[in-house]
Amino acid sequence: MAATSDIGFHVARGFAERGFDLCITGRNQQRLSELEEKLKPTGVSVRSSFLDVSDFGSHEDFYDSLPEKPDIVVSCAGYYEDQQEARLDYRETVATINVNLTGLMTILNTISNDFEERKSGSIIVLGSVAGERGRQLNYIYGAAKAGMATYLSGLRNRLHGSGVSVTTIKLGPVYTRMSEGHNLLPVLTLSPGVAAEKIIKAGLKKKSIVYIFWPWRYIMLMIRLIPEWIFKRLPPF
Repeated sequence: MAATSDIGFHVARGFAERGFDLCITGRNQQRLSELEEKLKPTGVSVRSSFLDVSDFGSHEDFYDSLPEKPDIVVSCAGYYEDQQEARLDYRETVATINVNLTGLMTILNTISNDFEERKSGSIIVLGSVAGERGRQLNYIYGAAKAGMATYLSGLRNRLHGSGVSVTTIKLGPVYTRMSEGHNLLPVLTLSPGVAAEKIIKAGLKKKSIVYIFWPWRYIMLMIRLIPEWIFKRLPPF
């Protein structure tokens, strides 16, 4: 899902280079067509389908329409716009929640029900370290990511023993269009290509929860351990 994102394209290419046939999805049909052309030299079958994760009512029909059901689903869908605007305009709040949480939950419900019945399949979802503690700079986005992490934890618990794996990817900063304009520390930030390789390897190994860049495991541990009476007094970071 969302192969039109920077990370999504690199994930799609990485799977193609490993010999996997692809069905790539997204909301930008022109971008999907361009990506199909870019992926054709890999020699695998590449098919694109329009999918809007925020159009909840279309999800079952979309999945039913697939000529072949997937064995591996990778969700790279994400939405991060001006967080100040999200605090002021309910429409921006709703968009942030619908793409990052509600929409993914509804489509993943459909997919996981099919996988459970088939007793096989892998679900790989890009989450974020932003969901581990609410920070004033991005707590609306972080709340959606926290909700998704909880959802995936419950899904993993439900599907354990069914032959279906659920992998939560804990992403830190990555150089993408979504992160443009942010002050990112190069030493703690990955390129989309490097991030994609780590995502693919974690998913194929059917890991449960993976910090895609190891320093963030310890950074977030320290942030989680800060007492609330201190944390609430901290300046934006």
